Amino acid sequence: MMNTDSELKLVRLKGRMENELDILHDVSKRLESAGIEFMLTGSVAMNYYAQPRMTRDIDLVVALESTDAEIFAHLFETDYYLDRQSIRSAIARRGFFNLIHNESVIKIDCIVLKRDAYRQEEFSRRQRITLGDFQTWIVSREDLILSKLWWARDSHSEMQMGDVRNLLTPDCDLGYIQSRAQALGVDKLLLEVQSRNE
Repeated sequence: MMNTDSELKLVRLKGRMENELDILHDVSKRLESAGIEFMLTGSVAMNYYAQPRMTRDIDLVVALESTDAEIFAHLFETDYYLDRQSIRSAIARRGFFNLIHNESVIKIDCIVLKRDAYRQEEFSRRQRITLGDFQTWIVSREDLILSKLWWARDSHSEMQMGDVRNLLTPDCDLGYIQSRAQALGVDKLLLEVQSRNE
């Protein structure tokens, strides 16, 4: 009988994206074997915390420096499509690059960790979670909320705003969210979402 929140989350994820979980397991294992720090974010993180939706992409924030480019490529080149120049360029400009699993064609978007204070704080707050028979790192619920508010700041995207509504639960650290939302200039958006939840 399942009686823990993590078990229920695993069932919810497996129902929608078992292949993606297999790839996430593989990528997590390879990165940890090389001592490369990372965290899961994006749609898969959203699926873990709240309303599941279909996705074929995995978004990872990865802590990489220029000296890591060849190490990273060597970790994945046997089973994944990758472009070494794209990796080097992404690290240099703190951008992103892709890995594509050869067999499943599942894409992993690798976002190079930025150096600004907020993204560093966000990364330091990542959470260790267990998914079935493996462990991985995931962005905190609060920081996922803040990222979605940040992406919605200009567009007022209904999808992003809806995600924030689903992520805002009574056990969130609302004080942290409010203080960081103000610093990021998205406090009015947060208030808008909260007013819709009332």
